[in-house]
Amino acid sequence: MRDIDYDFPITRLPCPIEHIMGVWKFRRPPFFKYLCYSLSGHLLHLVTSGSYLVKINGIAYEVNEGDVIYYYESEEVETIGKNSEVVFYSVSYLAPSLLPLPVESRVFSADKELQRLFCQLYEAFSSENMQTRSFTVYATLLNILSRIGGIYFDVNIPVQDQELWWAVERRIRRDKIFRPILSELVKISGYSKVTLIRSCRKSTGDTPINRLRKIRMEEAKSLLSFANLNVTQVAEYLGYTRDHEFSREFSKY
Repeated sequence: MRDIDYDFPITRLPCPIEHIMGVWKFRRPPFFKYLCYSLSGHLLHLVTSGSYLVKINGIAYEVNEGDVIYYYESEEVETIGKNSEVVFYSVSYLAPSLLPLPVESRVFSADKELQRLFCQLYEAFSSENMQTRSFTVYATLLNILSRIGGIYFDVNIPVQDQELWWAVERRIRRDKIFRPILSELVKISGYSKVTLIRSCRKSTGDTPINRLRKIRMEEAKSLLSFANLNVTQVAEYLGYTRDHEFSREFSKY
């Protein structure tokens, strides 16, 4: 038996979604109010009825029926309901290779097809047919992301403005550099301080130092809640030389 020679290129296509944590349907009563932090990774909501105000890292957005809301990593989220019940779908997923949506595109209207796909995603995830459940859920979410990415990413934004801060943040999370000073961030990025700060503000709506403080404190909260570590061990892990300095910052947060 002889080898077969192929006269066309073979391309490996990786799937950008590593894991889907869950798909849910939530109901909120009139005049609800919540202050919390979004889940790790990417998070999408589709509002099927009602309206409310959401603040993501202090930036306010009006949300109405038919809108999609996007969150990335551990962002501070405040939601304030109005005089009607709110119902929405929610999907949480890990996709480290995907860029987050820019701050100005965190809330946007969904067309009829996108709304249909969210409904299909929830029904597929809730299905008891385990044989086809994963295939349908992943395929539907990929379809949703394809529509959102193709429609809402601004291709005219320079690449460095879209990618610079997220590349720095991925490096920080990967290497567990929890308390870098600004000059270290500049060195990691390879760009000027002004460019780095602009990229962070455009990506997260916050300054680099405030963004890193949130990452550090969310890491501390997870370690204190789920790891078998005491305060001294957590402080040392996060780069603090004195326990009381960490405790003061954590309590304030």
